[in-house]
Amino acid sequence: MSSGRRLRRDLRGLRSGGAVLLNIVSLIDVFAILVFYLLVNALNAETVPVPPALKLPDSQARAVPKPSVAISISEQEIRLDGRLVGRVDDAETLRRLRAALQASAAAADAEADINIVADKRLPFRVLNTVMTACAGARYGHVSLAVVEKPAVPVPAGGA
Repeated sequence: MSSGRRLRRDLRGLRSGGAVLLNIVSLIDVFAILVFYLLVNALNAETVPVPPALKLPDSQARAVPKPSVAISISEQEIRLDGRLVGRVDDAETLRRLRAALQASAAAADAEADINIVADKRLPFRVLNTVMTACAGARYGHVSLAVVEKPAVPVPAGGA
């Protein structure tokens, strides 16, 4: 029987008060695909790319990083979104980083986020200089990438 005849028969059945058969197999298929799609996408956690040369500090951070501009700083070099800016010990590198950050901030909104992925052996003065450059380029939220470590249980009797 063709689908046109079946449709006319079903419409006739509706008019005369009869029941119409509903084929829900395709509806179940659609819901199964939807559930599978939602499960796959819900499990995708946002991660900040970490170059293999970096060793990140440990932390008990709970917040998931947002997609943002990323600065990676090893003991030798500074990269902005994967592009080499220069060597850590070169004073010209920080000037180039400031210029690249200002250009990047101009393209983004006023309260853009930036993630700094720095080696834990990096001297604080270098990290402080980079964070100051980020603040000078009008980045509203500067965050540091860390490795999550398990929470230490607090004893019941106090600290």
